[in-house]
Amino acid sequence: MRTLIATACLLTIAVTLPAAAYTQEDIDACTPDAFRLCQQAFPDKSRIVICLIKNKGQLNAACTRAFNRAVSVTAASDRPGDRPAD
Repeated sequence: MRTLIATACLLTIAVTLPAAAYTQEDIDACTPDAFRLCQQAFPDKSRIVICLIKNKGQLNAACTRAFNRAVSVTAASDRPGDRPAD
């Protein structure tokens, strides 16, 4: 049951970011770290993300890559030059 709740929370997190930001592989990579580092944050998706960010130095390599890639994708989509002119 706990795994189901964690997976649901992590999938919800992924949905809130740009589509290319997180893959199922990324979510799978971060699930163990979420359980290990952020149990107190469940089931609040925002608190889980904040907790993982605060503990970035303790994340496994795959989860760290997922966060770094998501930040890059999000930053690139926020650049003014990437938006179409009105």
